[in-house]
Amino acid sequence: MAQDTSRGAEAPRRPYGLLRDQFQLVKKKDSNRYEIVPVEDTLSFEKGFFIVIRACQLLAQKNDGLILVGIAGPSGAGKTLFTVKVLNFVPSIAVIPMDNYNDSSRIVDGNFDDPRVTDYETLLDNIHGLKAGKSVQVPIYDFKTTSQTGYRTVEVPSSRIVIIEGIYALSERLRPLLDLRVSITGGVHSDLVKRVLRDIQRAGQDPEEIIHQISETVHPMYKAFIEPDLQTAHIKIISKFNPFSGFQNPTYILKSTRSSTDEQIKAILSEKFRETKEETYDIYLLPPGEDPEACHSYLRMRNRDGKYNLMFEQWVTDSPFIISPRITFEVSVRLLGGLMALGYTIASILKRSSHIFCDDRVNVKMDWLEQLNRHYVQVLRNLNRRTLSKF
Repeated sequence: MAQDTSRGAEAPRRPYGLLRDQFQLVKKKDSNRYEIVPVEDTLSFEKGFFIVIRACQLLAQKNDGLILVGIAGPSGAGKTLFTVKVLNFVPSIAVIPMDNYNDSSRIVDGNFDDPRVTDYETLLDNIHGLKAGKSVQVPIYDFKTTSQTGYRTVEVPSSRIVIIEGIYALSERLRPLLDLRVSITGGVHSDLVKRVLRDIQRAGQDPEEIIHQISETVHPMYKAFIEPDLQTAHIKIISKFNPFSGFQNPTYILKSTRSSTDEQIKAILSEKFRETKEETYDIYLLPPGEDPEACHSYLRMRNRDGKYNLMFEQWVTDSPFIISPRITFEVSVRLLGGLMALGYTIASILKRSSHIFCDDRVNVKMDWLEQLNRHYVQVLRNLNRRTLSKF
């Protein structure tokens, strides 16, 4: 591959400094077109965004015709979010999601992540049409009906930049056409949460069905077909997008190890309080690749009265409060095997015996954790911090 002197700032490359100085352009082999030298380090979501914008600008300056960008990654990694962010910054680009090229007649056992589902013939026809300067008809796909519902017209954008976004956007059939290859990953744990939330909203699927599908089809397909393609990316981005960040109504928990009697708790409640007892078993699952000493994002499967719930949770401490946005799905115990197939391991199983007092304002739990030999008093309610501080 012949080296070219074109650089991000027309200056010698250096390891530190402005983002635009951290990559350079080279000519493609047997071609007059330029591409960027692959960036060695993985980049954060924000840094990757600015690098991609700058790379697109430079490629548009050096190359004639259409600038084709492929953005790929596993389901739920943040590809669409990233693409929308780029589109908001450069409205004159065109975006073609590969999901629109799903052919429902090719779907086997509900596996939308099989590469054979993609209608590459239509996709490639559309790409070649745009490269020839023509407007094209891009299919519109409805995930709830699993069918194409029509077409939309896509014209060559004024920026000449077209983004192909999808799990197979860096596949072997597309790579020769791409001027810039971008991969986005987020780790199995965050990808799992985001995929579940996305498919509930988009396809109306049951949470357990989604997670079972991930363990049985999505993850194996990722390891076999997607992950190798991602290694060819010019720019590799790690998305730490937090699916809990949009929760506007956190639960405030006031937790204490001090000893309290039943009478003391009853004294702060209304006369019509309710009193119950329950036992729960919490199975804590360590996400793949996480250090058990440093992990703060254990997945919890809770068994109460024979019913299982999968709990996605993130804690933010602001002493004496733990702000705990939480998502809970009812599942079957069979799901545990699917999660372990994804690489989760059982870190601990804790038995919790609870004596609960509650009224219309507040819920007070006296917890006994058998394995830890500890008592806790826990106060929780969707109250403001000032009100909760009185307990």
